[in-house]
Amino acid sequence: MFNPLRPLKYLPWTELMQVALITIGFTILLDWLLFQVAAIPALRSMIVQLLESPFAVIVFLGAAVGVGALAVAITERWFRRIVITNAILWALVPCLLFGLWLRSLLPDAVFPQLLTPGVNFNSAMGMIIGLFWKGKPYWR
Repeated sequence: MFNPLRPLKYLPWTELMQVALITIGFTILLDWLLFQVAAIPALRSMIVQLLESPFAVIVFLGAAVGVGALAVAITERWFRRIVITNAILWALVPCLLFGLWLRSLLPDAVFPQLLTPGVNFNSAMGMIIGLFWKGKPYWR
């Protein structure tokens, strides 16, 4: 009898988790840099206005799309032994969500969370859009 979940055993889960953790690490670094830039009084008001405006939803959705696209770019660049397919792209989704969940456990006082999306529906959809947008050549 055919088991549709059997191919999941053969995916490179450890490498995909490494990709997700490197991606989340880059986003933590970008959040920290944005927090340092926001400490400059001249730029602080502009960043606060941007993050509190009606366009903030678009900014946060764009950040989630960027996280997904960054994960595919990291896979292409540093994990060349992974053959990117549709299944690999779908397997990156729970790995990235797990990485974001781990990110949410870090204290905001040490690692500020300005643009890194939290684990919610909007961030999941944004990451999926970014993954498949950047991974479009690998859909076959």
